[in-house]
Amino acid sequence: MRVWLAFSLTLLLGGSGLAEECTLHNARYKQPDAPWYLTFQRVPQIAAANQIAAFYLEMPNSGVTLNGAVHVPNGFGAPIWSISGVCGPGTSEICAFPDEDRHSPIYGLYDGKVRFLDSEPGSNAPEQLIVPDLAASIWYSQYRNDEWFDAVSPGDAFMLDGCK
Repeated sequence: MRVWLAFSLTLLLGGSGLAEECTLHNARYKQPDAPWYLTFQRVPQIAAANQIAAFYLEMPNSGVTLNGAVHVPNGFGAPIWSISGVCGPGTSEICAFPDEDRHSPIYGLYDGKVRFLDSEPGSNAPEQLIVPDLAASIWYSQYRNDEWFDAVSPGDAFMLDGCK
């Protein structure tokens, strides 16, 4: 009986430790006002030395996935984001968002407080992700007609949707 009780308590109390935690390597976010998904993945080995995170943005209305990166300039300071991919539907030209002369920081909501995205290896993913200028950058691209219509109005905030 004691063995069974100990086993049950271990599963009950320690079971949450078995669950996968979301990090900047596996967190998946959903845009609440559009069908956009932003998913983190491991930083490629050939990435710049100051790249702390890699992600991709799925925009199903356009049928495109854009690749993104988060860098910390000079190894310290505010993390900044960028995305690149085809400039629009039916083209093979590659564009960068936001414009190359603009550098937008990326923020996370951690325990109810907004702060820069954690850049420490293995740090937990934020509950929400705030990517300033993302929606405006894509609004002024060739994706506007496919991504904004009726009640669909993408923004800069994403909610944690789980781990992949």
